[in-house]
Amino acid sequence: MKTLSTCLLAAVVVFATTTADAARVKRLRRMVVVGDSLLSGFGSGGLVAKGRPGQIDSAPAFIARRARVALPQPLMSSPGVPAQYVIVDANRNGVLDRGEVRRPTSSVGFRSDTDQRVRNLAVPGEDSASVFETVSAADVAGSIFGGNVDGRQILKFLILGIPSHGDSVSQPSLARDLHPSFLLVWLGNNDVLPMATETNPDATTVGATEFGSRFRRLLNALPAVGMAVANLPDPTRAPVLRRAAGEVTACRMPNGQTQPVAADDLLSIDLDPQSLPTPPCGKVLDSAEQAFIHTKIAAYNAEVAAAVTDVGQSRGINIALVDVAGAVDDLAAHGVDLDNNGTPDLTTRYLGGIFSLDGVHPTRTGQALIANLFIDAINTRFGEQIPRVDVARVASRDRLAHSRFRPSGEVPFGLIGDTENDDLASFFDDVFGRIADQASSLGRRIRRIFNRFF
Repeated sequence: MKTLSTCLLAAVVVFATTTADAARVKRLRRMVVVGDSLLSGFGSGGLVAKGRPGQIDSAPAFIARRARVALPQPLMSSPGVPAQYVIVDANRNGVLDRGEVRRPTSSVGFRSDTDQRVRNLAVPGEDSASVFETVSAADVAGSIFGGNVDGRQILKFLILGIPSHGDSVSQPSLARDLHPSFLLVWLGNNDVLPMATETNPDATTVGATEFGSRFRRLLNALPAVGMAVANLPDPTRAPVLRRAAGEVTACRMPNGQTQPVAADDLLSIDLDPQSLPTPPCGKVLDSAEQAFIHTKIAAYNAEVAAAVTDVGQSRGINIALVDVAGAVDDLAAHGVDLDNNGTPDLTTRYLGGIFSLDGVHPTRTGQALIANLFIDAINTRFGEQIPRVDVARVASRDRLAHSRFRPSGEVPFGLIGDTENDDLASFFDDVFGRIADQASSLGRRIRRIFNRFF
């Protein structure tokens, strides 16, 4: 009997091991991520391992867990880099009031494990030009110890780390060094985001044609392996903008004259309340401007689709196109009905469950939705059977998906309580500035890293 029990136990162990191996998606065994804040796990204005949301809640992390593969990430310690926004109900009225979304501290965290070689290389603030810019230990040392602190450079260094060969690195060069089996790519959002944050249809950093050239260059610079590449959602769908909704009925032109503002025209959630009730017309996106932005986004996405096709054919690699743009348009129109009762439980409005407190980046639930878009595209293109993320289960544990501060109407103007400007036009400039402000603290920690290597 003892021998029989031992054999049965061994059989169970072998069966369990075989089942686990079968569930593991070998194609994704060395998955590498190239992108910006949307794939890094950045949310509510900061990057932190465990937050609302955290890096462990990023779409790539969800995908890795569903595919049963490892994805080492450059996890940042609390309170984050920089600290994430929280809701401070200063007057304790249970309502989201002006200035009550703020950072609880000016301190910043640091990378938890500086020795680990990571495979999520996504850098917040990265765009189609900066993704090719390299960073080195010498660059960062000169920045911090020379008194010319560059917060963007420091954050990129914290994520990409010190290369073993001592040279400068960028996302594409490090991706090649890592010899991936598969790539997740989502870049270009920061090229078009200013159209929303600056309420200006012309506020793009690059035209569609030039963007297409840069995007082809990026795909050609990456290793010749299978990829899932996402396109760009319309930034006006994000709740960084809110409807005028009758609170603003007119705007002021440069010549002093006024013109009417429609209820569905859009303004920044952090518009300076002192400019009300008649803000400058440049702070308003009317319906024609919104339609123009949507047309421009379509032109950028046509370039993404063409680049995917051209590079896939010329390099002989398989690339899945992930239609995030179409999905976000659908979410904006219909939301998500998790319990099938005919009413959307998740919407793209502020605190609607999909976007975090900064109004730009997804919540944990939003990241789960994005993960499923990638999973569906990978399964369709590559014939995999990666199980989808259970969004309802994620939402049930996501405080931002059912916040008691969810407004019934529009959020108040001047919502963000600690921005220096009257809106979020320079979102990442603020982030990088906060990192630079903590240069002395970061410098001490980075110096300890240098002492181990040099």
